[in-house]
Parts: sequence; structure tokens; C-alpha cells
Amino acid sequence: MVYSQKLRGLFPEISLNWEDLLLLETFQIKYLSDRVAVKEFASLIREFPVVHRFLVSKYPPISSFLSRILKENQALEDRELIETNCQEALWEIADLIIYNKSPERFDAQAPIKWDLDEISTITSLEGKVVADVGAGSGRISFLVAPIAQSVYAVEPLASFRSYMKDKAIKNSMDNLFVMDGTLDSIPLPGRFLDILITSNAIGWNLLEELKEIERVVKPGGHAIHLLQSNEKLASPFHETLTSPPWNYTCIHDGNEEKMKLRYFKSLN
Repeated sequence: MVYSQKLRGLFPEISLNWEDLLLLETFQIKYLSDRVAVKEFASLIREFPVVHRFLVSKYPPISSFLSRILKENQALEDRELIETNCQEALWEIADLIIYNKSPERFDAQAPIKWDLDEISTITSLEGKVVADVGAGSGRISFLVAPIAQSVYAVEPLASFRSYMKDKAIKNSMDNLFVMDGTLDSIPLPGRFLDILITSNAIGWNLLEELKEIERVVKPGGHAIHLLQSNEKLASPFHETLTSPPWNYTCIHDGNEEKMKLRYFKSLN
């Protein structure tokens, strides 16, 4: 459970409980089967049936996955082990929970940080129409808004959208527009953008995302994907991004323990 340990270290002041799972949105539940610690999550949904019912009501296709893991993992009697499993299940997906529970905490403590030069060395942002898709708490949006003509922060989670709207008002950023949407369904017209940026947001539905990017970026405009890898291997999307028909260029920065990757291309 390396990931849960990493998240505990990043957010030591946050406590999690089963009710926090009731904050999850449909978009997040859709991907739980690829994210949860199966044995531990089976303990949690058996201990708290209301979570099971909630998940199925929000996203019915998950029912078969939940039924399978309950069948494959026996009920426990040891109360201490049950509690340990429940906490481990929560912390393995703590990032999803914190997105909803405390977006301001995520914004303050998330480890992924980029500076303006890392983007502007690829292409100028001055006076450009930019979209930050999968914007999260809006780090990239607020970074580029002071020099861009306009920035469209596209984000599927309501908690992050509310957080960005409030922050934009507080900072008097009237050129930053927060929108509901995903990278494979961007709510903007075709050939509308000069620059589209993602930051650790690509890959949920990769091929459809790449097609949608080609639709919304103007000819001569740029698509930029900022990714961070904690392994010496490149992004799992590296082969697809750098090969035909997509043909992105990749720049590697950092070291084997913490590699920053910039994928970019100019659209034809």
C-alpha cells in the first residue's frame, strides 16, 4: 500500500471516515475498480452497507465489481483488523476523497508544482486563449491567467469548480472562466483554443481525449501535457503520445525518483 502511505504523509492533519465516501461523484466512482485496495475495500463495504448502496445508486455498473470482491473476500470477525482495513481502504483513495472534502488542502499540499517558464519555453502564453482541462484546484489556470487573454478551467468535480470560482473572485481574475467538463468531452467550440494544457489529467480515456484535443485547438495552436512520474520509466502513455498519429515531443526533467515530463505538439 505504498500509495496510501504517500497520501498519509502528504495530508497528516486530515482524518478520514466512511461517510467521506458519500461525497464521491459519479465520475470518480466509475474508476474505483481500478483504484481501490480490493481486500480492504471489501471489508469497508461489508461493514458499512450504506456505502455499497450509495455507490451502486450513483453508478449502477459498479455493482458487479462490488459483488465480486465481497464474494472473493471472507467476512472478518477481528474488530481491530476490520478497522485497519477500513482505514487502509480510505487512504488508498484519499486523493479522490480530499478533492471533494478539502480542495483547499489539496491545493496547498499537492506535490505537483510547475512554473510559468516550463510552459512558456514551449510556446508564448501572452494574449492567448488557453484551456486548462482537468484543472483540479486550478494551479495551472491561476498561473497563466495573468498573461493570457482568457483561460477556461475545465473540471468535472463540483468541489474544485466552486473552489476556483471563489479564488478567481478573490483575486479579481475576470478572464478566468470555470466550466464543467472532461478531457474527452470539452465544452468548447472546434478550433477555439490557442493552447490546451493538462497537468496530470490525461489518460482516463486516452484515445478519445486526444481526438477531442485535436478538435478544440486551432491549427498552429499547441497542446501541452504536464506529467510527473515517480519512477525512472516514462509515463505509461509515452508510447502512444510520441508515436503516430499523435507525434508529441517529450522533454524529461528531474531525476529517476521524481521525473517531470512535458509532452507537446503544434496542431496542423
